[in-house]
Amino acid sequence: MPNISLPAAPLVHLSTDFIRAKEYLEAIVSSTSDAICTTDVKGRVIYFSPGAHAMTGFSIAEMMGKPAHQLYTGGRAEADRMMRLLRRQGSLKNHETALKSKDGRSVHVSMSVALLKDRAGNVIGTLGISKDITSRVELEKRLRELSITDNLTGLYNQRHFHERLAQEASRARRQRDKLSMILIDLDGFKAVNDQRGHLEGDRILRAFAMVLNKSIRKEVDTIFRYGGDEFVILLPGLGASRAQKVAERILAGAKTNVTEENIAFSYGVASLPSNGSVKEFVALADKRMFRMKAQNKRGR
Repeated sequence: MPNISLPAAPLVHLSTDFIRAKEYLEAIVSSTSDAICTTDVKGRVIYFSPGAHAMTGFSIAEMMGKPAHQLYTGGRAEADRMMRLLRRQGSLKNHETALKSKDGRSVHVSMSVALLKDRAGNVIGTLGISKDITSRVELEKRLRELSITDNLTGLYNQRHFHERLAQEASRARRQRDKLSMILIDLDGFKAVNDQRGHLEGDRILRAFAMVLNKSIRKEVDTIFRYGGDEFVILLPGLGASRAQKVAERILAGAKTNVTEENIAFSYGVASLPSNGSVKEFVALADKRMFRMKAQNKRGR
């Protein structure tokens, strides 16, 4: 039987088309600034695109074979949470999370994730595409800060006070913890502001805000400009006696640093009652402040 040789042209044509398709896909992946990452079933990185390198600073060699959870600021807990959602929903779209960058920054991303499956339908890994939304997140944060901050003093405003009070009161009752409040008023401020002008009034308010900031526990207590010349401090974890000491410390600092002889300071200290509303909590501090205000007037 004579040897029959098959023509090579179709195979060459197929090989050329495959190479072209592969090069085309690689060009698309390389040109996008989005981060594209695939993992195997054990969550190890098996592909890390040039966009992922540009976004995080980690090279392809550094990430290849490493657990993908190392990329999340939330670590393994965030990766496990995403995997639970992915298995329940089949895919994730516009899931917002944060990645670690090599230089220590957090990169906020909107991520779309899908399960990779073989022809038999078995899961063989994941594909994630992440878009950098850091600028948008930071802008939203800044706008949020502006909406809850007093422009003159840099303290939180009354709007945020009511939000924070509800949160802290709920937390204190849930954890059976203490919560106290100091409500302070600058007696005589309006007269000084009218007589000496708004620039002097603004200086006094800023000086008093600095005294308050120096008198509290950083990252624990919160200060608010409640009204024109009224301020509130929320003191989580403190009972009435310790809150009273904070108020006395504030008063001593104010007398030294707010140099205006025509201004006095009235304050009211209250602790969150076991029963009753947050409105009653504020009313109690307000009542005690006005009691001190009356005493100051009689003492003049």
